[in-house]
Amino acid sequence: IVMRKPRFLVLLLFSFGLCLNQEISIAGSPSIEDTMDGIVSRLYETLSEEELYSLTEEKIQSLITREERESLATQYITFDVNVPVVVSVMRHVEQRVTPFWLPESGFKKTDLQVVNDENWVYEVWQKDFEPGRVGLGINGFDRHRQHLFVSVGPKNDEDFVEITCLDPAEFPIGWIHEGAYVYNDWDSLLLKEVPKGLFGHRLLTTIRGRARTANLIGGFRKTRHPSSTTPDQIFLTWSEDPQTTQTVQWRTSTEIKDGVVRYKEKGQDALEQMAASMKRIDDRLLANDPQCHHYTVVIRDLKPGTAYVYQVGHPKNDIWSEEAEFRTAPSGTAPFSFISFGDTHNRDLWGEMLQVIEDRHPDLAFYTIAGDLVDTGQYRDDWDRFFQCARGIGRKIPLIPTIGNHDAIDGMGVQMYVDLFGLPDNGPENLQSERAFVTDYSNLRFIILDSTLPALDQADWLEEQLEESKATWNFSTYHFPPYNYEDAYPEIRNLWGYLFDKYHLDIALEGHIHYYMRSHPIFRDKPVASPSEGTIHIISIPIGNRPRDLPPADYAAVQFSGIPVYQLIEIDGPHLSYKVYDLDGNVLDEFTIEK
Repeated sequence: IVMRKPRFLVLLLFSFGLCLNQEISIAGSPSIEDTMDGIVSRLYETLSEEELYSLTEEKIQSLITREERESLATQYITFDVNVPVVVSVMRHVEQRVTPFWLPESGFKKTDLQVVNDENWVYEVWQKDFEPGRVGLGINGFDRHRQHLFVSVGPKNDEDFVEITCLDPAEFPIGWIHEGAYVYNDWDSLLLKEVPKGLFGHRLLTTIRGRARTANLIGGFRKTRHPSSTTPDQIFLTWSEDPQTTQTVQWRTSTEIKDGVVRYKEKGQDALEQMAASMKRIDDRLLANDPQCHHYTVVIRDLKPGTAYVYQVGHPKNDIWSEEAEFRTAPSGTAPFSFISFGDTHNRDLWGEMLQVIEDRHPDLAFYTIAGDLVDTGQYRDDWDRFFQCARGIGRKIPLIPTIGNHDAIDGMGVQMYVDLFGLPDNGPENLQSERAFVTDYSNLRFIILDSTLPALDQADWLEEQLEESKATWNFSTYHFPPYNYEDAYPEIRNLWGYLFDKYHLDIALEGHIHYYMRSHPIFRDKPVASPSEGTIHIISIPIGNRPRDLPPADYAAVQFSGIPVYQLIEIDGPHLSYKVYDLDGNVLDEFTIEK
């Protein structure tokens, strides 16, 4: 499923005047967040772990209090209206259980239906409200991904509806009509059938990820790799200059309160030590390990091109990891190699591939992933599996990651990703830090872009990085591929592609579509003869993917499916060698470039 951020060309109607009953919640109900925190805390106290995993609608209904029920029925979406209105709630017909509050609050199911261009059918429930505060309830205790949405229209034709004090306020208000989008995390999914009775009504857009807000049925999970007092998930990235710094991360259980890294130049005796910063990582539905502590250290003032030995640990508890090594980037141009992956999705097969790579290519400088590192970026158990897969290579070789739609799934953001990786803070000023950044290594400039955010918001910054680059080689990594058999991604083609052509990007590493494709060099959206004339686009997948018949494409030099692969890229001054390997070591594609 392709997910993009909204086109903010929809007319927004927000009133910034005084809200009606601004400080008064309906019936004095607490917020949804406080209500769910209270429910989850009580469930942990009263139910066994197995009972948490097997919750049903009936069981939940028997456990929640009247006050909690009121909050869940009225505090999920709130707003004020200035005239009498008809509120319509569109509920996906395939949701197994109707949200309890709809019939209980006086909403009536109508014969109306709304349909989108994926043929998802929504039934329409309606209720009249007088001027003042309107409060609506949760999507349900399940995690039904086709989230409900709401329209608001005048009860009297002569009235004009003003909606104020909308909460949540971050989602734009549009008009409901054929061709409108509902989900801000998938704005290319449009309505194709809207009853005439809803024409002229205001549309309260949402994101599919809000379905997780009250998710209790199937919501509790277990990690296969819980934290402990022993440091684990030891991982290298770069957040500053790879020549003179190294960023180190790890985790423990919450019993441990602080941490340090101690390190020395390989072959030397003198140890140095640096204290780590610490964050608590919360996943309240992770039943066997809902909290852990995550530590980050940036080791500075290192020598370029030098091997170091390090340990992480906790001196107060006298707990230390095993020693590991890393090597800083060279000060000048020197030969190096790195590995590139497409979507890894925290799969065990990727972990098997990493173990093979450690033995097959022992002198790697770094490795990179073109997004979708995990299935669900807000689930810490997915990240636990990811770090477990990379546990060997991760403590020795830095990762340069890229955000994919699964890392920011259903519009829920990438805060856990940002908390878990120490990355450069040198991206566009208008974006959340660490979502896009640039890293220079030897004679390579590596530009990381976030294709789950608007391409336009990163275009000026991208141009600066390409225009100012003094590197021999310029690469970019981002998730959505503009040349594939499913979606053309015109914003990426037109905005980023134009800049790739203008300043000559050598190679773009991409993912998302689960097959392998290497394009001919592309210039102005057309294949050209030489890599010196255009950009080579590469899609890859290192995990299981189904064989399929791929349609011929004039842009494709090589394409195949059904085989998990990785790419080895070796750079030696003006010479570049590229090879694609499967798990058994067979070379399935290769080329060289000389500058």
